[in-house]
Formats: sequence, C-alpha cells, structure tokens
Amino acid sequence: MSLREWFHYHYLSWTQKRELVSFIEQPLDSLPKESAAYNEAYKFNSYIKMSKVKVKKNKIEVKIRIPETPTGQSRLNAIWNQIVDKVSRMNGRAFALSSNKA
Repeated sequence: MSLREWFHYHYLSWTQKRELVSFIEQPLDSLPKESAAYNEAYKFNSYIKMSKVKVKKNKIEVKIRIPETPTGQSRLNAIWNQIVDKVSRMNGRAFALSSNKA
C-alpha cells in the first residue's frame, strides 16, 4: 500500500468515526449541567467517543464501545439497526455488513 492510499484510508476512517460518533451522541445543550440526566448523557457520550472505525481496501471494521450503564445499553440497542444502516450508507453500501454485537 502506497503512502497516498494509506493516507486516503486513514482520513476516511477518521471522518467516518467523527460522523458516526456525532450520529450516536446524545445532545447535552438542552440539559441542566448539574442534573442526573446530564451526567448520564455525558457518560454515554464519553463511551461512544472511544469507538473506532477502520476502513481498508477490502473491508471495514467498526468497534463501538458499549456503555456500561443499563440505560446506555438500552439506548444503543434501540438504535443499533440505524447505526448499521448509517455505516453502510457512509461507505456507499460497498460492504456486506454484519450486525454482530460481540
């Protein structure tokens, strides 16, 4: 792989991670800073920011850090199919995606 290809896939991975994280994150603007809901959303977002997207020539790997709180897990389960669809659309539906939660 040439340096140009490496940079292309590295940049693609970085932009897709940013887009995916912003898609999954919960908004904090409308919540009061000292509320329990704000703290819960902040924890959820900090887990989601540790997610990884790696795009290669023949495959894509997406690793989403699942929040350890019950409400975070249920929120992620509720939008899981939308996440898989978002990743597929970001890549022009070029890859057959598995929706494994391993």
